[in-house]
Amino acid sequence: MRHRKRRTRFGRQHSHRIATLKGLTRSVILHQRIKTTHTKAKEARRVIERLITTAKADSLAARRKAFAILGDRTLVSKLFKEIVPLFKDRQSGYTRIIPFNFRKGDGASVVFLELTEKKPEAKLKPARETKKMRAPVKPKEAKRPKAAPEIAPKVKEEKTVEEVKKERAKVETRKIEKQKGFLKKVHGFFRRKTNM
Repeated sequence: MRHRKRRTRFGRQHSHRIATLKGLTRSVILHQRIKTTHTKAKEARRVIERLITTAKADSLAARRKAFAILGDRTLVSKLFKEIVPLFKDRQSGYTRIIPFNFRKGDGASVVFLELTEKKPEAKLKPARETKKMRAPVKPKEAKRPKAAPEIAPKVKEEKTVEEVKKERAKVETRKIEKQKGFLKKVHGFFRRKTNM
């Protein structure tokens, strides 16, 4: 009997399925919001909720369990230092699934899987100089003439064998055209075509 064996297999082997869920979990911890299919989001939600519940007991064993799933020390430290404190008042419901759209190719329903409590991301403002921030202007010094740009010496381009042959052929045809007489004009016609 299949009692308590409920899980979605995604049509993958066991190791591939586990790797998929680990990748989704890592992405949610890193970005706090991901876009994926509905079935993957439902399965990844189970892993993430268990992970956050385990991480609330800030112990060495909890860190080792988190590392077994995430496989990255920086993500584990981010989970324990930044994400778990956001959920200290919550007992469950750490993630939510928001319907988004249907995928064009196969019509699968695409959703957003996100954490219910998010850490606000610091937006970096471009550093612009204002009039107050500018350094005082120094008095103008006598302008020095600019140095003339250096002229690079011309490098002779080496010609390939084919280009040399083409040039010689053009020179020969010009010589033949300048000569008078029927046979001299047809001279190139009787010449052997191959070089043996």
